[in-house]
Amino acid sequence: SLIFIIFNPSNANEIKIAYIDTDKILNESNAGKEVKKQLDIINKKKILTFQKIEKELIEQQKKISQQENILSKDELEKKIKEHQEKVIKFQNDVRYNKDDLIKKNNEATKKILDILNPVLYDYSAKNSITIIFQKNHIVIGRADLDITEEILKTINEKIKNIKLN
Repeated sequence: SLIFIIFNPSNANEIKIAYIDTDKILNESNAGKEVKKQLDIINKKKILTFQKIEKELIEQQKKISQQENILSKDELEKKIKEHQEKVIKFQNDVRYNKDDLIKKNNEATKKILDILNPVLYDYSAKNSITIIFQKNHIVIGRADLDITEEILKTINEKIKNIKLN
């Protein structure tokens, strides 16, 4: 959606506009990089665990298939049902892990944004800026109106690290 601002040209000198790339702040700030690193470590550990479990489940499936002619019908059905329950639990664990990683990322993003908002407020007050837009909502804008680098430096000074829960 486009935003059009209509203002009185006689007051044009009073309006000062800037924009910021919040995605860059979230991805390139020290805290944002640290969050990504922590999430990658957590994810890699979980992937290794899930690969091991998946391999075990495949082996169990093979064993059940090999015992198909040896076991009684009831015994076979019982083993198949137990295996299916393990597979369902595994799938739920994988889904929970993905959801948990998304939740951790969202919480960390919120923490960074909670610090960013007062920084932007202070910056706008000190520099007499009337409006600060997000860069992704700007169709075209002069590069000198982009305050991302200045704000990135301030954010890096304010937060060094964010610990994930």
